[in-house]
Amino acid sequence: MESPSCLPTPSGADPSTHRSEESEGEPFEDQPAIYAISHSPNGKLIATGAVDASLRIWDSHSGHILLDLKGHTRVVMALSFSHDGTQLASGSADRTIRIWNTSSGDTIGEPWEAHSHYVRSVAYSPDDKVIATAGMDGVVRIWDVATRAKNIEITNHPAAVLCVRFSPDGSQLASACHDGNVRIYDARTGALVLGPLEGHTAAVTALVYCPDGTRIASCSDDCMIHIWDSVSGNMVLGPLEGHADRVACVEYSPDGKTLLSGSHDATIRLWDSFTGKLVAGPLRRHHGAVRGLSHSPDGNRFVSGAEDGMMRVRDCVGWEVMLDLSGHSEWVRCVRFSPDAKLLASAGEHGELFLWDSETGEKLRSMVGHDSTTPVWALAFSPNGRKLASCSEDNTLRVWDVDTAEMIAGPFETVSYCLAFSPDGRTIACGSSNSLVVFDSDMGSTILGPLEQHSSLIRCVAYSPDGSTICTGSDDHTICLWDAATGDLLLDPLRGHKHTVWSVSFSPDGLHILSGSWDHTLKLWNSASGELVDVSVRRYT
Repeated sequence: MESPSCLPTPSGADPSTHRSEESEGEPFEDQPAIYAISHSPNGKLIATGAVDASLRIWDSHSGHILLDLKGHTRVVMALSFSHDGTQLASGSADRTIRIWNTSSGDTIGEPWEAHSHYVRSVAYSPDDKVIATAGMDGVVRIWDVATRAKNIEITNHPAAVLCVRFSPDGSQLASACHDGNVRIYDARTGALVLGPLEGHTAAVTALVYCPDGTRIASCSDDCMIHIWDSVSGNMVLGPLEGHADRVACVEYSPDGKTLLSGSHDATIRLWDSFTGKLVAGPLRRHHGAVRGLSHSPDGNRFVSGAEDGMMRVRDCVGWEVMLDLSGHSEWVRCVRFSPDAKLLASAGEHGELFLWDSETGEKLRSMVGHDSTTPVWALAFSPNGRKLASCSEDNTLRVWDVDTAEMIAGPFETVSYCLAFSPDGRTIACGSSNSLVVFDSDMGSTILGPLEQHSSLIRCVAYSPDGSTICTGSDDHTICLWDAATGDLLLDPLRGHKHTVWSVSFSPDGLHILSGSWDHTLKLWNSASGELVDVSVRRYT
């Protein structure tokens, strides 16, 4: 029987239970690698189990720790709330099962050694009378919650069992095995009903029943997801392909229409559970393997936990369809939609500049011309969408025909880090090392500049909606307003930020300017007087 490598073991675990202050710490932050995660039935609580043997219960809305449950001495690998929400069962690499009161944090009865190896999975039955457990010892057991008596023992798995789940009506118990197969048992007798269900080519890591119990979704170290008919055992959908590494967890939405998956590739994907089509993703919010996913009972939110120690709560409503656009060799420095939103432009390292179909994700064209040893810093579409301007660390500005990918103007020598077309498309404003330069977008001739006022790099530039004013923001912490026709400085530099000004934008009516800075603030300015409007938003997290 296969056995995993040894897991980290925390030292000096305190067997007492500690109740945390609700205000303690930042929401969902500063956690060790998370191996298990679960929502309470009413959606108000989230439980997490981690590599340092910690077990915590959180307020799902505020993100603060409510209970810090201590007792396990090795990584907590499995969690299950009772369906009435009053209890939480946990399983650990210390081979024990513990049951906790979710209000007080006290243990209910004594812990017991459930397996001779790591406990990998634990699940309450729908009536909360029994608990199923699975271990790396290849055994599945069903226990009486009240007496801790072992009701059923299933020993016919040839390898470690990584997950067990009851069907919604409690009649079946499905298992995911390291041998790459799914099995379905009679939950009352332990008799094998269906399986082994073959399809995966590596260990089955997790499985889940759809809410109506008719289907089972399984995921595997083979990077695939399969969906099975729970009555016939037939594979009805799959493989669902897309993840670039092992898939660690799957979770149905409460209405059964979609399926979430989390992977060692650090992404989350959302699938149509009936067609297998990728609905959204890959969502990249983690920097380590995504080990756990859980929907809120109303289906409006889900929480993910990963080996980066972070929990992420995200709204399901409005989670837009995303495309995975692959083609850049390294960093992507800038992306822009065309005015009609049909195209995407992207710029990156090594002079790379690509155009994409925004609906299909197909790479349509490459613009070749910038020095292949330097990055392209910024992009801008002309208002009519026919031209694309780019500036690079090769100290050139180039203008491209969007339809042919041919350079139609340039290269013009300028040390620029940002650029913007005027509203009529006739000029391009560029921010350079410490000056503003305005070019004719057709001929490339310099119309204005270099206009010098900033004492350091210009990081952002924007035209007012009527094209009469150009706004720039700089590393010198200031904002300048320029007459777009004469190049005159309209006002003294606007001072208020305490660090680099990275972004500036005019309101649609041109009356205000919004600026964003590395000092973590947004500031709103009157564009006529330069006075700071009494609005400031600070990012605290």
